[in-house]
Amino acid sequence: MSRKAAVDLTGNKPAKGDKLSAKNYIGYTICDTANNLAFSVMGTYLAIYCTDILGITGTIVTIIFWIARIWDAINDPMMGTIVQKHKPGKGGKYRPYILGAGFPLAVSAVLVYTKFTGNLTFNTIYVAATYILYGMIYTVLSVPYGSLAMVMTDKDNERSNLSVSRAIGGGFGNLPQLLFPALVMVGGDDGQQMDGQRLFYAMCIIAIAMMAIYLLSYLWTKEKPELVQLSNEQVHITSTLKDVIKDRAFVTMSLIGGLVIAVQLYINTANVYLFKDFYQRSGFGTIYLVISYLPMALMIPFSNKMIRKWGKKAICVVGFAISTAAAFITWIGHFQNIWVYIVLAFFVNAGIGFVILEDWAMCGDVVDHQEWVTGKREEATNFAVFTFMRKMGQALAAIVPMLCSLVGYNTDKAFIGNQAPEVIDKMYHVSTLGPLVMIALMLVLILLYPLDKKTTEKMQAALTEMRAAKLAE
Repeated sequence: MSRKAAVDLTGNKPAKGDKLSAKNYIGYTICDTANNLAFSVMGTYLAIYCTDILGITGTIVTIIFWIARIWDAINDPMMGTIVQKHKPGKGGKYRPYILGAGFPLAVSAVLVYTKFTGNLTFNTIYVAATYILYGMIYTVLSVPYGSLAMVMTDKDNERSNLSVSRAIGGGFGNLPQLLFPALVMVGGDDGQQMDGQRLFYAMCIIAIAMMAIYLLSYLWTKEKPELVQLSNEQVHITSTLKDVIKDRAFVTMSLIGGLVIAVQLYINTANVYLFKDFYQRSGFGTIYLVISYLPMALMIPFSNKMIRKWGKKAICVVGFAISTAAAFITWIGHFQNIWVYIVLAFFVNAGIGFVILEDWAMCGDVVDHQEWVTGKREEATNFAVFTFMRKMGQALAAIVPMLCSLVGYNTDKAFIGNQAPEVIDKMYHVSTLGPLVMIALMLVLILLYPLDKKTTEKMQAALTEMRAAKLAE
């Protein structure tokens, strides 16, 4: 296929120059802003919505989350195959999914938080069904969105910038976590409980914002025809999975990607209970979130310089070591002073902040590694596996409400604010021991990760030659 034919096939005109424009970066960034507007609410507030508003026990809530993740085990690889086989159209290969899935995703997010009745059985079935629907649509969007970065550029520095941009966009998407403590955690006698009606109205506003952002994202992103041309459309999922399982780089980074999302969601969910019951200061959730994102904000101007000097793996090793130490001190200290807890959170997030910023760039590295090893470029199916592991991370984080139930959390007393003292004490351990274990495991995994600076540079040089040869055929 000639280069001109590739241009006609995708409907994209070559950009002036070979660099991504500011508009391209913004378009890619804001898509994850829209994604996270709903995702942050699901990850942080759905558990407490189910227990405190709907009256569902923490164990049942965890089971609902796990059922959704079991379905993802089937749904995600299927979606990856469909996207990989999708032939480029007028809008490209991956961009059309931003609108096609983005608008339904916004609607489904509202449906999850819509309460029709006080019947516990109906509410349990309804929230399970709508949450599973939300997760399915999220996959329809997230797999092609992740793959989009691979066909926007093949330059390592631009991939890194796109990953940082995505992290920034996702950070802005966490705005509900900043506002909700003041907007929806205002019920009950002490003003520390969730107001279900306010939450529903907030989700309606979020859905409208998501739709507007998805439209702009679609208009401002682009695909490079020559990179789309390299994508393999004759994919066999069983063969792809066999290749992935044998690839240590892919396996270790997929596990790290799942654990990164797990520790973020675990902490966010646990903190809602911790600040409400242990510290009795729900409003501090906003302060905690600002502190947790501050290390990443400070890293952004230096991330590419750090990568060029030391490589991603070396930075992650040091970062995970810092986070593990800070998480251990937080757990063992059992601090009654909320400010000590928040200061330590700065160091926990300083350590894992780099991998949060570079998570998707490192995912791109292991997708490239698959291409280098197998000679096949299957970014959509590879991203589907990576996305699936992140869903498994969500399933791991979903254990929080079950753990709260196991230590004695009483949903009947959620609006009274008088959980038993021994329960509140145990909830501190629930909130702090889980993150410590997950971060320590990430430290072990990154030590096993084979793509150090030297190997990555060698891989990129080889891929440049391989791709040039394919395009010349």
